[in-house]
Amino acid sequence: MIKDKVVSFLSFGLIFIFLISFSCINEINAAQWNVGEGKDYATIQEAIDNENTLDDDIINVYSGTYLEDVLVYKRLTIQSNNGDDVELKPTTTGFTILKDIIGDGSGTTISGFKITNSIAGIGINISADNCVVDNNKIIGGRTGIVVSNSNNTIINNVISDQSENGVVGNLTGGFFKFNGNTISNIIGPGTANGITITINGTLNSLTTIGNVISNINAFGGNAYGIQIGKSKGVDGNPEVANINVLTITKNKINGIRSTVASAVTGIELVCISKETLISENNMQNLNGVDGSTIFGLEAAIIGTGTVNAIKNQVSQISGGEQAAGIVVVSFGNLNLNENFVSNISRAKAAIGILGLGLGNSVNIEDNIVSNIKSPNVAAGLVGVCLKDLFMLHNNIFQVKGTRNANLVAAGFNQANVKGNNLEGDGSGIGIVICSFNGKINYNRIVNFDHYVQNFLFSSFGPSIDEMLKPLDDAIKKHPELEPILKPIRDDLNNLFHKLENSNTNARYNWYGTNNPNSNNFFKGNGTLIYSPWLVLSIKANPSTIYAGQTSLITADVYKDSAGRDHSANAAQFFSGPRITFTTNLGNVGSKSITVPWIKGRAIATLRADEGPGIATVTASDHQTVKTFVKILGGSNKTSKTVGMQKTGVPVQVLIFAILFVLGGFVITRRK
Repeated sequence: MIKDKVVSFLSFGLIFIFLISFSCINEINAAQWNVGEGKDYATIQEAIDNENTLDDDIINVYSGTYLEDVLVYKRLTIQSNNGDDVELKPTTTGFTILKDIIGDGSGTTISGFKITNSIAGIGINISADNCVVDNNKIIGGRTGIVVSNSNNTIINNVISDQSENGVVGNLTGGFFKFNGNTISNIIGPGTANGITITINGTLNSLTTIGNVISNINAFGGNAYGIQIGKSKGVDGNPEVANINVLTITKNKINGIRSTVASAVTGIELVCISKETLISENNMQNLNGVDGSTIFGLEAAIIGTGTVNAIKNQVSQISGGEQAAGIVVVSFGNLNLNENFVSNISRAKAAIGILGLGLGNSVNIEDNIVSNIKSPNVAAGLVGVCLKDLFMLHNNIFQVKGTRNANLVAAGFNQANVKGNNLEGDGSGIGIVICSFNGKINYNRIVNFDHYVQNFLFSSFGPSIDEMLKPLDDAIKKHPELEPILKPIRDDLNNLFHKLENSNTNARYNWYGTNNPNSNNFFKGNGTLIYSPWLVLSIKANPSTIYAGQTSLITADVYKDSAGRDHSANAAQFFSGPRITFTTNLGNVGSKSITVPWIKGRAIATLRADEGPGIATVTASDHQTVKTFVKILGGSNKTSKTVGMQKTGVPVQVLIFAILFVLGGFVITRRK
């Protein structure tokens, strides 16, 4: 037994020594060839072509300007000498890395060059595998980098002033990394793209992380910051690409424009993916003319995996036939959480966020949407799911159009709409719901023509009969087709009517009034139960204080119109703007202070600093309620020391007040 262990150990040791020796041999065999005036070679191409230059050698290039188009057909590291300024001025293409009968440049690294292209030129063209393009500056030409094949990495490059594309890819497999690059000033007479990737085959993974893309301006076609899909069809749009793991995070995209009716998009993804993360991207200043379609983020992800679109920011979208901050379509489960969309204007139809789930569930939570304006149709947040839809704790404000709705929920199995904070301008609809089993609870829905409306096609467009009219006309015109068309017509008729038969439980919401008008609820062809609703109340603790002391003023909507207390469900309530406290005696910061709601409750502190009397303290959120605090002169003689418990203000209440103030500060900072 011991002998066997010794033999095994010696065998392992020999293998280990062999591996180390093999590694050392490789290091010894790798050579460095210097290029420049007075060096081994005068040009980069001479160094590559020399028979002594072998795979894994280093071509080290010293300061100077090199007027050459470099063809790479060996596995090399081609780099600028440390700290030197090396400029390449090609006639057509700076570096071409091949994999063909001439040779194989797979595994090559290009690093540290400034490449100044000709007008129609390309900076780097890769048609090999496992290459790295790192820390280069590519200026001008038609395209900065063209990349194909598999397992290539493009990182930390600066690409600018091309007339068509910063980067174009046509990938076949393995992985692709595009991280930490800066692309700017892509301006041309046709289309203009920061990076556009098509995929023919299946990628194991694609990552696009931490890139900065700005000033993409197309004078004759589409304009994209990041576009990923399959080979484009005749219409110029990508088809569905196969990517197992897709990661698009922390990219900054600013200034995407087209001067013709076309598509203008910050990020467009059309993929089959098992795992998708789209997070912390920032897209702003997207502009189009009449007839354009403008999207900050547009993703159609086919496949059964979960799609996570989290903490993205979109702002300043202007113009277009249609405009949307974020649109995500998922065939698996979809999570649209903590995104921020603001300032969409001038589009004929404008949407802040749209999530469409064709899988089991859609979760839309903790998003902020504001300032969505259209001369026609505007919607803040739209969620659609063929099964279960959850729209929780979102904040939506300033959605304005001739027809507008702050929140639209269509969950064909169930729709659960809770804890959202919605405020209108006195017109429009707070919530439109289409669901066989809809629940709308613990929301703030204030200042609308209609607080809650069950969906009817005729309220937003043609009626069911109008939509079916083309089929009816076809049957009349071609009676021989009736056996085919009539069943289709009947199925659609049944489906449309079923969708209009929403059964909605809208109990326990705050409507900005303790007595909501029944005319502000529209049941359509279904049922809509909105009673009991939440009511606003206010209390002071303590209600009698001495001059110089404080009273904690609390406003909440925890009780409903039937007298039931819902404070146990505080976690389900809305948060966010806004409620205003006032006082006629003393101060609550000043005579008036506006603070956010936190889970259905708001707190202010009354300070008795103006002498004795009766302070009338109010809390207003469209509805106004009031309480009274008696302020006595002198001081509390019964207490030798001012202890926290003896002043009538419990320690835990003051701690809660401090946390509230800090929470309000954080919320303010997040804006």
